[in-house]
Parts: sequence; C-alpha cells; structure tokens
Amino acid sequence: MPAVPLIVLIDGECALCNGSAVWLARRNAAGRLIFATNRGVAARVAGEPPGGDPDTIVVWDGSRRLVRSQAVRAMLAAVGGGWAALAAVAGCLPVAWLDFAYDQAARRRHRFAGQATCTRLSPYDLAE
Repeated sequence: MPAVPLIVLIDGECALCNGSAVWLARRNAAGRLIFATNRGVAARVAGEPPGGDPDTIVVWDGSRRLVRSQAVRAMLAAVGGGWAALAAVAGCLPVAWLDFAYDQAARRRHRFAGQATCTRLSPYDLAE
C-alpha cells in the first residue's frame, strides 16, 4: 500500500522557501510530497489559520502537523536515498538544536534569498 503523501505548506512570498520546494520537487519521483502555499485553499482545508503561518514551514503527515526541523526531516525522509539517511542522522540530534538552526536560517531568509512569488513550481507540483 503506498504511503500517504505529505502536504508541504510553504511561504509563497519567500525565495528560499520556493527554491527549497523546487529542489524537493525535482527529487520527488515517488510523489510523496504535495506542495501548496500556506495562505491558500489547501492550507485552509488542512486546518491552518487564515493567513497561514509565515514564520515556519508546515508539513501535514496525515493528521500530524510538523513544523521547523521536524518538517524538514520528514521531507528529506520522503525523497529517500541519501537524503533519508541524512534525516535519520539528524534525528539523533536534539530537536532544540535542530530548531535553533532552522530558526536562524528562517530569520535571515529574506536577507540572503530575497522575496519572490510562488511561480517557480510547476502546476503539476503545486496543489493550488
């Protein structure tokens, strides 16, 4: 039985988020990831608040809501291969350390990646 795809909610106005989503979409051969903006219809259906959560990436794994480093680990595990191994190794580290690293990158994302609209994902990859 195939695994349920992960719903990945990204900030549609963040170049780093979009770039990461494109990178993941290229490695999503098994179709385990479905991307949507955190302010769209898919986010509302998943149970996200109006306006989304602009401070973090959100991944819905069935009924589980994963954020920050846990969301990143789930996405890496979903694409498989060496990335799944990296996710497993990261799982050996304290979540507080991983979340701290995530928060540092998230705070600076517009500074080093700029802003962009969510147009780099193909309609096949973007749920909305």
